[in-house]
Amino acid sequence: MNWVAKDGYKALNAWVLYFGLPAISFRFLPKLQWDNSLLFTMLAPFVVLLGSMAFFYFIGKWMKLSQRTTNTLMLVAGLSNTSFVGFPLISAYFGVEQLPIGIVSDQSTFFLLSTIGVVIALKGSLKPQKHIPFSFILRRVFSFPPLIGCILALIIPRWIDMAPLDEFFGVLGATVSPIALFSIGLQLHFGIQRNEVPNLIYALLYKLILGPLLVFGLAMLIGGKGMIMSISIFEMAMPSLVATSIVINQFKLNSKLGNSIIGLSIPLGLLSTYFWYQILINFIL
Repeated sequence: MNWVAKDGYKALNAWVLYFGLPAISFRFLPKLQWDNSLLFTMLAPFVVLLGSMAFFYFIGKWMKLSQRTTNTLMLVAGLSNTSFVGFPLISAYFGVEQLPIGIVSDQSTFFLLSTIGVVIALKGSLKPQKHIPFSFILRRVFSFPPLIGCILALIIPRWIDMAPLDEFFGVLGATVSPIALFSIGLQLHFGIQRNEVPNLIYALLYKLILGPLLVFGLAMLIGGKGMIMSISIFEMAMPSLVATSIVINQFKLNSKLGNSIIGLSIPLGLLSTYFWYQILINFIL
């Protein structure tokens, strides 16, 4: 018996896009207080995503991958699960009082998904020969519901007190990870073709090792020390961002490969983050 319709994941994806992700913006963005020491935290997700774009651009050329698959790899390896996995692990390793640093990292990651992530997905969904007018890209990016929610969450609280709705937004936001994971479960297929196994390995290698190593190297280069630096790097060592699956599916990228990478990165990431914690307490903290 099929308990869920074949395309039931599309309704789940719509909930995450139109309600869950915007609710997270309204829950956390209005309360973030700027601190110059958090600049590294905000920039770390950008560094990892930029590194992923460069890494898989060359991997794609070398392995003669389609633009659709190359851009899928850029997304799933370039964005980290800074909340669903990140928040509990920050609490476990560093203490719950350090969660605000994780929230800054999460909002930066979410903003990248809503902007650069959408552009990457859009470019991967079009035929290579097709010219992409800049106006078309802007229209698709700024019609992406989570980005609209992000912008409104930064503007509306300046005139209207949204604090009474915090609990409501918290409840809606809490649905993102379980619903997105369930959606992935409905689409997850481990029957990956043999020729895509290297793609899966390269994605996991970058996401769990090379990406965080890039940020770690940057911190060492500038002489960064302390809790903020440590947690910023730690967040970049998290598994692939679950919500990336929604974007991959929406723009009809290689969802079969993307969902398999996301699914595998979670258990592997729980192991690799332990080793990253050991590195951080010895070199950064």
